[in-house]
Formats: sequence, structure tokens, C-alpha cells
Amino acid sequence: MIRLITWGSGELGGRVARLWRATGRPVLGLTQTERRHAALRAESIEPRLGSPVDLLQPEDVLLLALPGHQSQAEAIDLIATTPPPARVVLISSTGYYGLPTGQVDETSPVGEGPRPAAIAATEQAFRAWAGERGVILRFGGIYRPGRGPFSALQRRGHPPAGPPNKTLALIHYDDAATATLAALQHPAPEPVYLGVTPPCPTRREFYEAACQRLGLPPPTFEVPLPHPPATFEVTRLRRDLLPHPAYPDWRSALG
Repeated sequence: MIRLITWGSGELGGRVARLWRATGRPVLGLTQTERRHAALRAESIEPRLGSPVDLLQPEDVLLLALPGHQSQAEAIDLIATTPPPARVVLISSTGYYGLPTGQVDETSPVGEGPRPAAIAATEQAFRAWAGERGVILRFGGIYRPGRGPFSALQRRGHPPAGPPNKTLALIHYDDAATATLAALQHPAPEPVYLGVTPPCPTRREFYEAACQRLGLPPPTFEVPLPHPPATFEVTRLRRDLLPHPAYPDWRSALG
């Protein structure tokens, strides 16, 4: 049976591993520390420390879900001389687009600034290694109860500084895991998917609703961006990976 290797078995990688294991197929969960090993074993997921360099088999599928583009870039550099397995999925970020304008989809250009450039460089290195076997998922802000922008606001007591008309690209962890699992299994996936669940709120819409929910003073914002809020087009995602999101309304992130 096809084996899944999750390189990064935290919040998202762990969810995908459980979904894969529920079908009776083997999972190897790679972690940076042993902190989650007992929990992985309890779910019949074999935990290991380190990288998959000496573990990959041609028929495996690999999920590269390490946190942050810098960790991802280091991982790709480490594995660059190892032949890619049957399918590889990279968890990337909508930070690729920077502060986008207009309609955003998979073909939209990389944003301005060092962070979008670094994310784009990581994706380029991934494509050079994985080739047609690779799939990139650009997820927005992934949330669940206790994690995400609402939880951060609850801890801080005020929203982070920023313009009111920036769009928040959001997706629930369950929907992100469902889409990732589908990308690992799809017979002919696209090379890139934009992973959010529109319609997405602006910062004003989200933080005014969140502050009201928490009984906090109305939020204040920086100078607005000199353009209307961006919108996200996710036709590819809905067609191939996530036709029916479990959490289609951003208001589910308010709690």
C-alpha cells in the first residue's frame, strides 16, 4: 500500500496523517523533536526524527509541511539530490502575493518585498526538484478554535496594526487538511492551488466583528491601502480538491 511521509507532523501535517491512516494505509511522521511522538504512536503513525532523505521509496507520497518558508527552503536544499517520490505536496503561503490588488488566483504575480520573494524562491526550488510530481498549496491564514487571528486578538486585547482594507485570506484547518489529502491523491493535479475559502473579510470587517464578540473597544487601523480590497479566485481548488468546504463562512473563525 502507498505510504505517506509527513515532513512536519504538527497541526496540519498531523491532521493529514490521521486522514491517510484512517484509510488503513501506512504513515511515517517526521518531526523536529520527540514531543509529539507518543501522540503519533497512539494514532498508529510511525514517528521519526529528521528528514526523509534515506527513507523515500519511489512509490511513496511526501507532504512537506514544515513551518515557514525558510524551513521549507532548507528542507528542499537537503533533499535536492534525492529522487522525488510519486507525489510531493508543498505547503506554501498566500504571503507569496504580498499586498495584492484586484482578483488573485494561482497565476497572479509574486508580490513586492523580501518575504514574497523568499517564498517564490522556495517554490521555484521545489519545482526544480519535484518537477511534474510536485503540487504547491498556497494556504492563507489557517485557523481553528484556539488558533488563528481571533485567538491572537483574545490574547493581546487589540488587533495588530495594519490597513483596514487588506483582505484576510482564511481557511479552517479541517478544510486545509481535506484539500491537502486530495492533492496527495489526485490523479492529475494542477501544479499550484490557492487555498482559501472566499468570500474573505477585510481587516475592518473581521476585527470589528471580533472585537464586538469579545467585548473589546472598536479597533483602530493604519492608513488604508490605495486600492480596493483584493478578492481570491479559487476555481481550481473547488474543482479538484475542496468542492464542499466544511467551513465556508469566515465568521466561523470568530471563536
